Amino acid sequence: MKNVMIAALLLTEAGSVLASENVVQVGANYTYANLHVEGQSSFHGNLGGIQGSYEYIPWNGIYGGLRVVWRQGTTSNSEADRKLCYVDVQERVGYSFASCGCDWLLTLFSGFGYRYLGHTLEQSDASPVRFRYNEYYVPVGILSEHYFNSCWSLGANLIWMPQVDPTVGIVPLHGARWNLTNYLGNLLVELPISYHFMGNGCYSIVLKPFYERWGDGRSTAQAFNGQKLGLPKNRYNFWGLELNFSLNF
Repeated sequence: MKNVMIAALLLTEAGSVLASENVVQVGANYTYANLHVEGQSSFHGNLGGIQGSYEYIPWNGIYGGLRVVWRQGTTSNSEADRKLCYVDVQERVGYSFASCGCDWLLTLFSGFGYRYLGHTLEQSDASPVRFRYNEYYVPVGILSEHYFNSCWSLGANLIWMPQVDPTVGIVPLHGARWNLTNYLGNLLVELPISYHFMGNGCYSIVLKPFYERWGDGRSTAQAFNGQKLGLPKNRYNFWGLELNFSLNF
């Protein structure tokens, strides 16, 4: 009987966290970046930044969220450096499902996203060249979280982000903007681990390892004879870690 009462108490406390409908998170991030530009050797480097998000997560109801991420740093290969500036804004609308035992939460969503990737290419024998990638995309995702007890929970998130109307501007060309082919293989995987403070269930610390694959398509410009004039495609691999402070109310 005592064990049953303890289990019921833990589920009740976990349920109070799960029932918090408004969640605000802010924190910092570290990213190891690998960038492969078609026809060149890969660039490697470290990025750092901050992120913030707001989510409305009702118990079996309509879900909504907004997330903003900024990262910046330098990648290098044997021939050049590329300074990267990464800004991502994503809004989400979906539906959240909660278990009767209050120990897990599943959310399905879609929405609209905007990604800015700024490159500054620096070579020893040439002036810097700046590329400004502006890419819209449609996120489709699954978010899940399992509450082991009143203190700990573990999540698994998978988000697919196919692009819509990506473009790139090159600063030395005085505002010229090139259309890019859509890249549909963008993917984000996250494994958030949360500690919920027992003294006050409103506060949590969230450690979130992640992997992201992203791509910039080739430009579509052609000469009159059909010869391609455009830029090569880029492929990014980001491995990283976020540390967030979460307020639930």
